[in-house]
Amino acid sequence: MRKWVVISWVLIFSILETGTLLSEESKRPFYEHPGDYRQLIEQGKEDFKSRFGYELLDMEMGWKPDEIKELTLAFSRLPETFLHIPDVKGFYHFSKLRAAPEGMQVDDVPAATFPSFRTVYRSSHLTYQIEVDDQEPRIEFFNALFYEDREVLQNIVQHEMAHFFDIFQGYLSFSPEWLKISDFNLIHLPALDGRPGDDYLFTALNNPDVDHYAPVSSRQLPTYSRQNPQEDFANSAAAYINYPYFRYSHPERYLFLKNKVFGGKEYYPETGMSYRDQVMADLEKVLTNRDWDGVIRIARDVGRDYSPEIESELVDRLEKSLETSPDSVRDTQLGIASCYLYNPKALKVRRNLIRKKRVLLQSLLETRRCGIMSRRSFEREFSQWPIRNIYFFKDKDRSQIQFLDPALPVAGARGFETRYIWRIYYEGSNVHMAEGSYLVKGVKPGSIKIDLEKSAVGVLNLPTGKPLILELGAQRVHPQEFSRLNSKMAKVRFLIQQGFNYIPPHSPRIQVKYPDRPEFNALK
Repeated sequence: MRKWVVISWVLIFSILETGTLLSEESKRPFYEHPGDYRQLIEQGKEDFKSRFGYELLDMEMGWKPDEIKELTLAFSRLPETFLHIPDVKGFYHFSKLRAAPEGMQVDDVPAATFPSFRTVYRSSHLTYQIEVDDQEPRIEFFNALFYEDREVLQNIVQHEMAHFFDIFQGYLSFSPEWLKISDFNLIHLPALDGRPGDDYLFTALNNPDVDHYAPVSSRQLPTYSRQNPQEDFANSAAAYINYPYFRYSHPERYLFLKNKVFGGKEYYPETGMSYRDQVMADLEKVLTNRDWDGVIRIARDVGRDYSPEIESELVDRLEKSLETSPDSVRDTQLGIASCYLYNPKALKVRRNLIRKKRVLLQSLLETRRCGIMSRRSFEREFSQWPIRNIYFFKDKDRSQIQFLDPALPVAGARGFETRYIWRIYYEGSNVHMAEGSYLVKGVKPGSIKIDLEKSAVGVLNLPTGKPLILELGAQRVHPQEFSRLNSKMAKVRFLIQQGFNYIPPHSPRIQVKYPDRPEFNALK
């Protein structure tokens, strides 16, 4: 096998970015079932298959009645297009993911969709191909899923089913229309031992200059949809079902899904208002009615996306509502609502409430999202996270790197500036041949592209034809508090191939190559 610059896309879907952020405060509920427990399970499985077309298969773990119930509720909101896919055997129940890359933490992974695939340009055929692995098409559900609250659980299940639908639709997520709507662009990735005319990998990169990618669930971080078109597609489908503002914030995605995925089915009525006007009208209504849970819901939904202008208005309105006499219930709920917003003013709201003893810090930290946004969480976990999805390429003969920094939005929300430090050296040597840095201020969505020549110290002169190591880290500095926090360093191997075209000359169509399995016979 060739030594590829990066591992080919073996996508294990819904390996969520939260990692080991926080342990769950609540334990899994215990259910007692009078009567014939086994018969109850078997009847639940039969009803599920009859209604949705899929078996629930016992593997390492046996299905429990409460798990079948929750899965049934999640599936009941899916469109008919997601159900009764022919020749699919069913879904499995395991304790945890077993097909993970070496060293990956799997205890928090709730579900995964198979088969995996890789993206390859075949020089002999002059074609871009998605090569699907010879694996049984299935979704594996793990124990971690059933520790989530109902809203998150349903979002995860529907996200996975969107991946499943995508596979059996010839990868709509890689269609020219979706790539254009979602603003993903292909780049080529040479093998480390590649020669001119060899096959090579390709991948799709998000556009760092675009604010809006698919809204994520409250369990995920904003960079999740920017990983690749498949995650953006699946998150968009879940948002279509669960996110009432999706049609306003992402109208092109919404229309595509309505017509080509959901068969015209809609979940929320059209009001004819703009995104901003709809959010603010809804906010005024819940504030007038003293519906504090409604305020949290609106803040949570807006926080799924990156909408700095709307967030700023939301925070201003929360501040105005807090100008009146203290109210312990209202103040706590509005403090929780602020945790879903990345605007730095939201942190100020929480700090003022705590300093004035109108809200106890512990009462906020009981909500997972507030814990994620807390100082302790940021300093002990987020700030140490390594950079992810690092790619080296050349654009107009200039050396570039692009990557995702999941911690960047949280850093900005807490008032930190982030400086990215990079170094390049020969494999097997510690002598740096090039180094530089790049500063980011404020709240950003977490996708960064750096021109190495502009950010380098001195003249950048990288050799061709020799394996190189890129070392990249993030340094977080708070201008007022003088705090300095460093991430773990990330390393990637790459090679600059003489005359290699990293950027496709056009927007190519991508062919899907399915394995010789009966489930895919109709797709060949």
